[in-house]
Amino acid sequence: MKIVSWNIRGMGTDLKITLVNRLVSKYRVDMCFLQESKLEVVTGDLISRIWGDDNFDFRYAAALGRSGGLITIWDKSVFLLKSEYCGNRYILLERKWLLEEWEGV
Repeated sequence: MKIVSWNIRGMGTDLKITLVNRLVSKYRVDMCFLQESKLEVVTGDLISRIWGDDNFDFRYAAALGRSGGLITIWDKSVFLLKSEYCGNRYILLERKWLLEEWEGV
């Protein structure tokens, strides 16, 4: 399992989107955690640009003003979402890792 966690300090530019996409593509990441996105709304189109294809699912916690913002993206062929709990400052996902039949939060 390959996981990336990055305090991105804002996802509002094409450069940041390209940098994350290159990292995800180069290492064939299964899951990506982005902190401080500073985005109030996150769309599937944006995540598709980050992830590079359409085989993903994601959840986000919106930024409050110019502070915060969380994005969690994962490969749908690797993880199956079982339940979720999201708030202003957290994303909690219960998943099943399909490759190893491992369940976790």
